[in-house]
Amino acid sequence: MVDDSTTKGATDSGILNCLFYAAGGLFAAVTLFLVYRGWHEGLSLTPTSGTWIALAVDLKHGMFYRPMYGDLGYGGTRYMPLHFVLHALLMWLGLGPVAAGHALEGMAGLGLLFGIYRILRGLGAGAWTAACFAVMALAPKALQIGILSIRGDLLPTTLVVLGLAVCLAGNLGRWRLLGASVLFAMAFATKPTSLYGVGAVVLWLLLQRQIGKAALLLVATGVECAGVIGLTALTSGGRFITVFRACATTAGYNLPAGVWRLINMPALGMPVDFVFLILGFAGFLLLARKKLTSLPVVFFACAVASTAIVMGADGTNLNHFVDVGVASVVVFAAWMFDGETREREFGAAALLMVTVFASCATFYSARHTKDGGGYFDFGYSSSLNEAAAFIGKTDKPILASHPLLPILAGQQPYMLDVWMFRIVSDTHPEYERHLSDAIRQRKFGAIVLEEDLGVNYLPYFLPRQETDDIRANYVLVKKLPRAYIFLPKGVEGGSATAAASGAGTN
Repeated sequence: MVDDSTTKGATDSGILNCLFYAAGGLFAAVTLFLVYRGWHEGLSLTPTSGTWIALAVDLKHGMFYRPMYGDLGYGGTRYMPLHFVLHALLMWLGLGPVAAGHALEGMAGLGLLFGIYRILRGLGAGAWTAACFAVMALAPKALQIGILSIRGDLLPTTLVVLGLAVCLAGNLGRWRLLGASVLFAMAFATKPTSLYGVGAVVLWLLLQRQIGKAALLLVATGVECAGVIGLTALTSGGRFITVFRACATTAGYNLPAGVWRLINMPALGMPVDFVFLILGFAGFLLLARKKLTSLPVVFFACAVASTAIVMGADGTNLNHFVDVGVASVVVFAAWMFDGETREREFGAAALLMVTVFASCATFYSARHTKDGGGYFDFGYSSSLNEAAAFIGKTDKPILASHPLLPILAGQQPYMLDVWMFRIVSDTHPEYERHLSDAIRQRKFGAIVLEEDLGVNYLPYFLPRQETDDIRANYVLVKKLPRAYIFLPKGVEGGSATAAASGAGTN
C-alpha cells in the first residue's frame, strides 16, 4: 500500500481537480439514475439474459445443466456455473428471478468499483481521485450493459480485478498468491476466457524473474480450475461435459475477424468505449516506454489479446468489451500516476471531457428506455409482462425466443437458448426434429418471437423448417414491441382472439 504522503490528486491544478471530481460526481449520479430506470424497465434484459435467468430457475428446481433435449425441453449453453449458482442462491433466499439477477449484478458492480479503487490507490492515486477513476470506469457502454443486464460478463471481470488488486497490494507472499488464485479460479468458474487475468499476473512475475511465485500461482489456479470442472461435471451427472462439448464445437470461429471487430465494433456502435480504448492504447504505449514489464502494461496487453480472441467467435457482441474497458482505465491511470509522468493535466482533462459526454449519453439512455434503439437499448419488461398477461394461464408449454417470458408466466422455459439451438441444428439436423414435431402437433399453448415470421433476421435464430411449421400451424394474434404472439390454429379461442385483438395492432 502506498503511503498517504506520496499519493497524488488527479492533477496539481486546484481548478482542474475540482472539475475532475465534479465530473466523477455527475457521472455517479447519472449512473444511479440509469440503474434505477434500467432495472425497472428491463433495459438490456435481452434473450441472452433470459437464458442466464433460466439456468438459475432450473437449478432452483433441482436441474443443474439440463440435457441437450429432455423432459423439460431443449438445453444447450456454453456458460460456466458460478454466476447462475449464485443467482439461484439469491432466489432460494427469497428474491424473485429478475430481482435476484439484478442484485447479483449490483454486487458485482460494487465489487468492481472497490477493486479498481484499491488498484489505483496502490498505484499512488489519492483516495478521492481513485474513487472518481473507479466511477468513470463505468462510462463505457459495455460496462453499463454488464450492470443492467443479467449475464456472466461483469462478475468474472470483477473477480479478475480483485485478484489483480491482491497482487498489487504490498508484499506478494504465499498467502496473497493463494488468495489471488482463488479469485482467478472463481472468475474461470464464471467465464473461461477470464483466464487472461491469471495469465497476465504469471507473465508479469516471470518478467520480474520471480519464477517461484509465478509457478505457485499457475499451479494453484490450475488445480482449482480443474477442481471446478470436475465438481461441475460430477454434480451435473456428466451433463456439463456433454452440453459444453456439443455447444462449444458448433459455432464458427475466425481470429482475423475478431481482431477487426475489436476496433471496428466500438468505432461504429460504442463511441465512448472507442475513446476509452484509444486512451488505453495511449497509456499503454507511453507507460511501456519506461516500464514495459509493469503489471498494468501486461494486464492491458493480455486483456486486448483475450478480447480479440473472444470476438472471433460467431455471435459475440458489445458486452464482451467489459474486460478491455476496465484494463484501459487501469493502464491509463498507471501512466498518469507514474512518478515520471509530467502530462497528468492533459490526461485528467481528456478523461474529464469523455466522462461529461458519457454522462449526456447515459442520461439520454435512461430517459428513452422505451424507444427501441439498438439490441441493448430496449426496455423489455413492459412487453414481456404484457405478453404473459395476454397469454394467461395455460397447461401447455410456451415456446419463446426470450426465455424470461415463460418464467414470468410461471413455467420453466421449453428452450434455454434459441440461438444455440439454431447453431447446433445447422450441424446436427436431427436435433430440431423434436421441436418441429411439437409445433406440427400444436403442443405449445403459445409461441412468442421477437419479430414476425417474414423478417429476414429470424432464420438466424430458428431454422427455416421451424418458421415454416409455425406459419402452417399457428396464427399471429398480437404484436407487442419485440413480442409477437402466435396461438394454435383451430384451437378454441385462437382464431377468435386473433379477430378480436387484431393481428396488425401494436
